[in-house]
Amino acid sequence: MPRPHDGHAVLRPSLGLASALFAVHVAAKLVALPVAAPASVPAWLSALAGDAAVSVLFAAVTWRAPRVVAWIGYVLLVGLAALNATLVRALGTPLVVSMLRGVDEAMQDSAAHYMSLGHIGPALGVLAVGLVAPGRTRRWPRRAHHVLAAAAVGLAVLGAFLPAAVPAQRNGVVALLRSALPRAWAKDSGPPTDLRTPRPAAREPGLEHLPGSARGRSVVVVVLESAAARFVGAYGATPDAMPFVSDTARRSLLCTRAWAVYPESIKGQLALWHSTAPAPDVDVEQHARIPVPGLATLLAGTGYATGLFHAGRFRFLGMDAVLRHSGFAVQTDAATIGGDRESSFGVDEESTVAALLRWVDSVPPAQPFLAAYLPVAGHHPYASPPGGPFPRDNVRDCYRAALHYADRAVRTLWEGLCARRDPHTLALCVVGDHGQAFGEHDGNFGHTFAVYEENLHVPLLFCVPGVSDRGVVCARVASHLDVAPTLLDLLGQPACPDHQGASLLEPLARRAFAFTDWGDPLVAMRDGDWKLVLDLGSGSAALFDLGQDPSEQHDVNQQAPARTAAAAAAARAWIGRVRATVAGW
Repeated sequence: MPRPHDGHAVLRPSLGLASALFAVHVAAKLVALPVAAPASVPAWLSALAGDAAVSVLFAAVTWRAPRVVAWIGYVLLVGLAALNATLVRALGTPLVVSMLRGVDEAMQDSAAHYMSLGHIGPALGVLAVGLVAPGRTRRWPRRAHHVLAAAAVGLAVLGAFLPAAVPAQRNGVVALLRSALPRAWAKDSGPPTDLRTPRPAAREPGLEHLPGSARGRSVVVVVLESAAARFVGAYGATPDAMPFVSDTARRSLLCTRAWAVYPESIKGQLALWHSTAPAPDVDVEQHARIPVPGLATLLAGTGYATGLFHAGRFRFLGMDAVLRHSGFAVQTDAATIGGDRESSFGVDEESTVAALLRWVDSVPPAQPFLAAYLPVAGHHPYASPPGGPFPRDNVRDCYRAALHYADRAVRTLWEGLCARRDPHTLALCVVGDHGQAFGEHDGNFGHTFAVYEENLHVPLLFCVPGVSDRGVVCARVASHLDVAPTLLDLLGQPACPDHQGASLLEPLARRAFAFTDWGDPLVAMRDGDWKLVLDLGSGSAALFDLGQDPSEQHDVNQQAPARTAAAAAAARAWIGRVRATVAGW
């Protein structure tokens, strides 16, 4: 037993465990290096400041607590650090409150994908450090603990003056606590205005004959799951994951700058069908009260049969509530379709397409219809049946194979429709619900946590056989909000005054807005080639010239402060108006 005078005086358990906890958090940082390695000394200090703050707070809170309480706290925090080791490497972010929204049976297959040694190995390593560290730190001289404590306090204070760490570099406790606090979303102010600011622009050649060109036709809308435009050949991708979509694009109105309003499938349905932006940090149930008529409601009023067929499950994240007032008379998902192959997320695309075609057979030949097809192919874990041109030996090719599977399903659907109806009585719209990221920016994986182009840029095309056969390109900024108004314009139907979007057939230039509330409160705005990304939590803004820097690697806000300030003001005004609009339902 060491004596008090030998430098190993008996320590309070809280101080020894706090030192061990700091070691655990440093180990977790090292595990996250492949995802988001700090690029400079200040970045390293910022990343470690949160770890230091949590260790100091742990020591303070447990200073006079019973030993068992200190140990329980230590075990819980080590467990959280180990969990975050896997989450950061998989999703680019530690656990935040919004992730609890995605806890659903439908995600079982996606979660099971990470139950392998390659994915949980880092977590086991952090647990091992947590197991060994208390015994090691207990042997340190008391002076060493005091020096470490002083350094930790200094580092924690210094962190307040350093640039904020990116999500993948944050301490898991800090990330979880800040995600649980109310967010600083901008408030609505000022008179009602069209914040998308449409302004006259030259009409692209070939658009002048499109308004009303699909009058009386049946319409098929395909909403592709997790389809990033940059993987589609029509947008320059090599290899092309969706050759049928690309071939169709050559005979369509192809929108090259289309954005999702919200990089998540469920609430994003409001933008597609109702031309109305969802609001951040607002429950799905509130969105279900939407008073704006959906495209299906408007077309049903003119005699259209309407049906929506989803290869996934409506119960996921409250999708059934969002679609409740969409106006589709028939709404069918995996639960009623059945299928030859079934996963936790849905059923095979062939069975879903067959169900849609059977419904079309039930519609009288003289009656036009609006049919929506929502595949799940493309969703993580990127499962697809054997075959196709892509291997399955890396995550990107697995994703490409899944998109290729969705592409084959769209081809089968279109060919089945053309076999049943004259193609000149049909119109087709294909749109992605959001993009998909693979680490193009530090910690950006999946789609929900960021608003870079890999998250927002989606394919969008409108095909009117016999009219758009020569192909037309719309290079103006577009949005999910514009899909329903454009379809109404093609069909010769009157515009809905409550829609927030506008027809892309009109010669108008406009801005597009997007946001995410899954992690940091982020708002993006695009005006021509200029794009702003605004973090409402920290107030920081990044400005990109997509014409010169399409991969968003060079922030030029310091070179154009006036443009950044004006764009940030517009982004705040837009998100404030969105929140006020939804709150008023």
